[in-house]
Amino acid sequence: MAVTSKLELNRGEFSPWLFANESLTISLLSATSYRFARFLWDNINTTADEDRSGWTGGQWQHYLTDPRCEFFAVYCDDEPAGCCEIVRESNLIRATGKSARIKTFGLFSEFSGDGLEAALLTRMIEKSFSTGAERVILRTGPELPPEMTELFQNQGFRILTIEK
Repeated sequence: MAVTSKLELNRGEFSPWLFANESLTISLLSATSYRFARFLWDNINTTADEDRSGWTGGQWQHYLTDPRCEFFAVYCDDEPAGCCEIVRESNLIRATGKSARIKTFGLFSEFSGDGLEAALLTRMIEKSFSTGAERVILRTGPELPPEMTELFQNQGFRILTIEK
């Protein structure tokens, strides 16, 4: 089994990035944009814990029409810069409230830095909470670099487990 980390953030622990970034915008993608979604997903520096490289166009279209999934294109100064997604899964519903999962989160390497990751993470957490979630969960891929660990912890995430 690969090394993965589970991170969790409760609404009251959220510490948003307070520096506005006017150049950063996000746009919800629909099933008709499945080729663009696949391109973004295939080309970001992601913490995703699944491989979608073999997905067909039909699988991408089906996924993008799932009401539990919100897949966003990220733009910086109107240039495609990465993608992120929020998924509300039925097995994440707990007696203490709803949970959402940030399942994909990443920018192309040329857009990394300058606080863009922190601004994007803040927006994705805010979107998660706006759906009624009380908790945001994130699982990382094979290795979480120290700068990403710091990014998540600075906004209130706790590292719960590391599985190998």
